[in-house]
Amino acid sequence: MSKLTKLTSAFAAAGVGLAMMATPIVAQAKEVHIKVQAVIGVQTTEVKMLRDFMDDVTALTGGEVTFEVLPAGAVVGVKETLDAVDAGLVDGGFAWTHYWSGKHPAAMLFGSPVAGAGVGIDNIAFVSWFHFGGGKELYDRLWDEMGMNVKGFMLQPVGPEALGWFKSRSTRWKTSASTASARLRACRARPTRTSVSHRLPWVAATSCRLWKRARSTRPNVLPEA
Repeated sequence: MSKLTKLTSAFAAAGVGLAMMATPIVAQAKEVHIKVQAVIGVQTTEVKMLRDFMDDVTALTGGEVTFEVLPAGAVVGVKETLDAVDAGLVDGGFAWTHYWSGKHPAAMLFGSPVAGAGVGIDNIAFVSWFHFGGGKELYDRLWDEMGMNVKGFMLQPVGPEALGWFKSRSTRWKTSASTASARLRACRARPTRTSVSHRLPWVAATSCRLWKRARSTRPNVLPEA
């Protein structure tokens, strides 16, 4: 294998949009080793699935291509991951696509967990749209419009997630005033306002702390309609 295109991944909707990004590299030897920095810890479930993908690539290339996953912050900060891949500082990055919504608003289409892939659809519908309904073409166009020399792969679609965890089913929201005091998860468009420690990429820091406390003390209960 004389040439290899650096792999990039993207958790679409990861919704979790992820993006394992990369530029073309020339292999100096038969074996190619690619280092990929994640935006989360390497012991997370998402990274375990990423390793499954990497193992498949290694097997399909007869062992010529191998990978190494680096934890968040190993080379650059989380919010610098995409730019670092574009600049060649790291071979690839693993993130939710909507981390880069500050660069292009359409990034939310591929990775807003609260909205369900940004458009409120489940995993099966998202994968169908991505592969057979023109989604992949839009995804490739997204990187081009951002001016990034990367190649993105959708690895792990994630459907809609819970808006919050509440004390009882008696909670009712009938008017906008009734939601004024509610603490809800909210999508953010800036990686700097992200909490990645619990894999909830677009939760404001204060909301994430509330979520963690609520999750540890209450069952998941959603309000009645």
